[in-house]
Formats: sequence, C-alpha cells, structure tokens
Amino acid sequence: MIDIAGPIFGIGLLGYVAARQRWFSERAAEGLALFVFDWAVPLMLVRLFATAPLPETFPWRLLAAFYVPACLLYATGILVAKRFFGRPYLDRVITGFAYTFGNSVLLGLPLILLTFGEEGTVPFFILLSLHGLSFFSATTILMELGRNREQSVSRLVTGTLKGFITNPIILGMITGLILNRLQLTLPGPVDKIAEYMQLAVMPCALFSLGAALNAYGIAGHMRQAWVAVVAKNIAFPAAVWVLSLYALQLPLLWAMIATLLAAQPAGVNIYLFAQRYRAAQAFATTTVFLSNVVGIATLTALLIIFENIGW
Repeated sequence: MIDIAGPIFGIGLLGYVAARQRWFSERAAEGLALFVFDWAVPLMLVRLFATAPLPETFPWRLLAAFYVPACLLYATGILVAKRFFGRPYLDRVITGFAYTFGNSVLLGLPLILLTFGEEGTVPFFILLSLHGLSFFSATTILMELGRNREQSVSRLVTGTLKGFITNPIILGMITGLILNRLQLTLPGPVDKIAEYMQLAVMPCALFSLGAALNAYGIAGHMRQAWVAVVAKNIAFPAAVWVLSLYALQLPLLWAMIATLLAAQPAGVNIYLFAQRYRAAQAFATTTVFLSNVVGIATLTALLIIFENIGW
C-alpha cells in the first residue's frame, strides 16, 4: 500500500514545501495547474477514450450511485448551514458545495491511475464528465440567484452551455469518443505526443495540488468546517459505496472507482467560489485545508480496505 500512497502524498508534499519555502511561486503553481487542466489531461483523454472498451448501454446506475448521494449531501449542507450555524444564503450554498466537491483531477486522477491503471479510467471519466459541469453550474446558478434575484434565466443557461462546450476536459472526452465510435486511431506521432502528455499528468497534478494548498489554512469556523470534513471525507464515500454495491449492484471495480471519487478531499475550487462571491471565505479555506490533511488518512484507509477486498 505504501507503493501507492507514498508517491501520491510525497509528490504533493514536495509541492507544498516548495511553495511554502517560496522555491515555487504562486504564479508558477497557477501555470502548472493550467497546463494540467487545459493540455495534459485533455490530450490524455483523447488517447484513452479513442481506444477504451466503452459500455454498450448508458451507465445510468454508475451516475446514480454517485450523483444521488451528491445531490442529497449538497442539500443537507445548505440545510445544516441554515439550521445549525445560522449562515446567510450565499454561505449556505458554499457549504453545500463543500460537502460534495472534491479534488477529482489534481488528486483523484493520479490516484485512480496508480491504483487501478487504465482499466479504471473509463468509469472515472464517465463520472468526471459531469463532475465539474454539474457542481459548477448548480453552484453558479444558486449563487447568482441569491446575489441577484432578477438575473436573467437565459443568461444563466447561455453561460452554462458556453462553459460546457469550451471546457478542455469535455472536449478531450468528446473527441476521443468520436474517434472510438468511428473506429479511428490517432496517427503515430500524435499518439506519441498524447502518450507523453499522459505521463506528465500524475506528477504535475499532484505537485500543483500541494503548491495550491499552501495558499489555504485554518481561518476560522472550525465547528462548521469539521462537520463538512466528516460529510465530504466519510459520509459521501460511505453512501456511494452502499448505494453502488448493494442497491444498484455495480461491478466491484466501478463501485470502487465511484467511492474513491466521492472520497476525494474538498477541492480548492470551493475557496475560489467563496472568494469570487465574497461568501464563507474563512469557512471555505479552513474546510479545504482540513479536508486535504484528513484525506491522507481516509484515502489510505480506503485503499487498504479495497486491497483486502481484492480489486
């Protein structure tokens, strides 16, 4: 197990230390993250989806196993923030976002690749295809409705569609799926470029995540943050595991992939949304930091469980 967890958290720790000691600037960290999101991951997706054995039927059970608990927890976060912590509307939405949105690309993708290899990428990217789009769109709409009750619905819809068709990760998956369905392959030199970019994804993503976490720390609202950590790191993956394996009876590998994605610690985009809308900023930064620290233990424990089950 140390062969999987050690390199993952070790590379992230290197990024954190480098940023902490100012050996790696904030601007460099932002550039590295953009490289991962906009170039390395999309090219990797083209290559993987062009050759992957895709399911013959629409994987509604896989999507339901992840997104039904996600929707319920999102709503729970909003309710808890209102009833137990007395937070205003915009802060409630950030809380619901924090209960459900994880580091799917920067940490989840390298973890899946190291643990399951390319076999685990198909269910992972099926889930990922809606991950950012659904959470970002829902959170943006809720925040905009709260900030401006007269916001035009057409503008919100247009913005969501624009975000979808210009998302590099979505474009990479769509391109790979088209090649797959047309039974076309990438030309040799192009395939080699995509292969080299694929090799860069894991170390660059983990180093970038470690560097990004240097910007976040404990800033207040500890009780509310700890409740969010329990919801995100423990309750969410537990609900996905029970639903996917026992209720929807997914294949074991797919259940593990869905659970591992749900177990990813709170993503840094939670803080970015909080900062953009000037809502729940202290809660967001505390939650992101604590969730990622706790995630070292919870993800390691989950991998040990999966190893004992026999993936």
